[in-house]
This record gives sequence, structure tokens and C-alpha cells, in this order.
Amino acid sequence: MSTEAALERRYRSLLRAYPKIYRDSHGDELVSTLMEASDPQAGRPALREAFALIAGGFAARARNARPEGVPWWADGLHLGVLAVATTTFALEISIRSGPIWDALDRPVWTLGAIVLMVAIIRGWVWLALPLALIAALDTSRWLFLDGSDHGVLKVGPFYTSVGQMLPYWIVVIGLAVLAVRTGKRLPTRSWSWLLIPALVWVAEYAVPIYGFLGLKHLFRAGVEVLALGVVIWATVAIRDARWALAAALYLIPGLTYFGETLLLHGRNAFAYWGVLTLLVLTSFVAAGRTRQRV
Repeated sequence: MSTEAALERRYRSLLRAYPKIYRDSHGDELVSTLMEASDPQAGRPALREAFALIAGGFAARARNARPEGVPWWADGLHLGVLAVATTTFALEISIRSGPIWDALDRPVWTLGAIVLMVAIIRGWVWLALPLALIAALDTSRWLFLDGSDHGVLKVGPFYTSVGQMLPYWIVVIGLAVLAVRTGKRLPTRSWSWLLIPALVWVAEYAVPIYGFLGLKHLFRAGVEVLALGVVIWATVAIRDARWALAAALYLIPGLTYFGETLLLHGRNAFAYWGVLTLLVLTSFVAAGRTRQRV
């Protein structure tokens, strides 16, 4: 293969970051422009050029993913509900040792959680809402039964902290608001959202040793910081606050639990929650400034 052909092939590979509809309409034109502006003897795109193409492609995907006819706040609420639901159920379903299908802790709870997440992804709000309400009532039974663990269902975890119960109620309230929004169906989301619980469960099943708990917390913090950085970038690309709203909904339960147990935390926890809060606030500021420029 000649150097020029190899360069063109690499450009086309980088353009896969763009949506297919964009590649079909502008792909050949863009490759031709890139080839004319490049050194044909280089053999591969410059690192800065490759990064710019990948960033531009993902920005185009972010803009292309905005559902038509859905206001930004409703789309952001849907994204936030999905983020809270997938992360909450990912962390609250235990995979124990033994064959994986026999090792699921609380099988009814697990099945209901999977159906709920699928319903939110597919936009089936009237199926998701009762399931979310059942989960919220079950996990909040301590509030309604004078501190006694004698729930009617007792299929989910038992909490005594508002911060631990709050994610389930955020899902309920968010779905209720979306359900009463007149005349509009929720958009269908990517199945890749299910990778969040799947990866958490696989990691827990593969590494069930609690000696790695500190490492897991550090890894989670890194993922969250990276994800919120992507939220800021997507907010600038989309030019509204839908992802900022979703990030804020994700953060509220954790901040509530942190406030309830404030005296138990050290400087690392304060720094952790401070960084996450700063990133979410930055995403709202970025949304406001981007809208002003537009």
C-alpha cells in the first residue's frame, strides 16, 4: 500500500467518529480537503489533527443526539433519571461468589431493576414510573414504619439515611414530571447505558475482595471526574444545559449523604465532593456563556 493510500485510509478511520449521516454527506469531500492540505509522504495524520477530527466527530454526535421537539430541560431530566437509575442499581445489586445466575442477590429486586432501566432507555415512562415508585417505597420503608424493618415487599436494600433513599425518589419525581408532560413521547436512548451496571457487576464478580475497596473508590472518583469533564465538553458542543442538569441530578444524592455524615469525613472527601460540585457548576456556566454567544 502506498503512503498516500495509507494516509487516506487513516483519515477515513478517524472520520468514523462522526455520525454516519454526516460521513455519507460530507465524508469524501472532507477526506479530499484533508489530503490536499497534508503532506502525502507523512503516511499518518499529525497528532493534533487526529485529536481535532475525533473531538469534532464526537461533538457532531452530541448535537445529532438531541431529540427533535423535546425541550432541553425534559431531555436533561430524562438523561439525569437514567444516569441516577443505572448508577444506583449498579451499586446496590450484589454479585456473590458462585455461578453468576445463582449468585444474584435479591433476584426479584434485580429483575425489577433491569426492567426499570430498560423501560427508561426505551422511553416507556408509564411502565418505568410504577416500578420506580415500588423501589422507592421499599427502600424507604424505615421512614414509614417507625424505624422497623417490616416492609410489605422487603425485596430491596434497607436504608436509614435520606441520602441513600434519595436516588430512588429522584427517579420517581423525574419520571412523574416527564409523564405529565403533554403530547410528547420520551426519546429512545442508547443501549450502551446498560454498560454502566454491567461493568460494575462484572467487576464485583471478578474482584469480590473488599481489600480493594480504597482502590475501587479511587477508580470511581476518576471515572466521575472524567465523565463530568465530558459533560462540560458536551454542554459547549450542544449549546444548552441538558447535560448539566443531568449531572446535577446525579450529584444531589451524594451531596445529601455527604451532608448527613459530614463529621465522619476527612479532607479527601471534602476535596472529592468539592471537585465534583465545581465541575457541575462549571457545566452550567459553560451552558449560559455558550447560549449568550449564540
